[in-house]
Amino acid sequence: MITIAAMNADNYREAAQIAAECFSQPWSEKTFCEELSNSNAHTYVAYENGEAAGFLSAWEVCGAVDVNNIAVREKFRRRGIARALIGEMLGELGAVQSITLEVRKSNTAAIALYEGFGFEKAGERRGFYSKPTEDAIIMTKVLNGDS
Repeated sequence: MITIAAMNADNYREAAQIAAECFSQPWSEKTFCEELSNSNAHTYVAYENGEAAGFLSAWEVCGAVDVNNIAVREKFRRRGIARALIGEMLGELGAVQSITLEVRKSNTAAIALYEGFGFEKAGERRGFYSKPTEDAIIMTKVLNGDS
């Protein structure tokens, strides 16, 4: 069973650990802790049967949302964790006009997931990622303001 919780003082270390496992240049535990006091931040931790499985971090500013990170531990992939995290974010957002994210050009599974939520390719950022260097696809979902 998948459950989603807002990141808090009790679970931010779990989000940092997931980031360290999934990214070549993860945010530090300190950065995750600092997010707790960021009024623009929306960060969620997903659990499967009580074990931390993934997280999503986004910032909402002036009616626009930027998804900073979304990660799922390898052993939990292809089980609906990312889908649940995105669904939670969409359900919790206020009156926003758009959501934007970047995804590695080679991450076809994530691109397909985002397209399933109505995100469209809006451009590319050359050399955006490092370790390894790779282009990013910019994807945007335009909302009507009452998501």
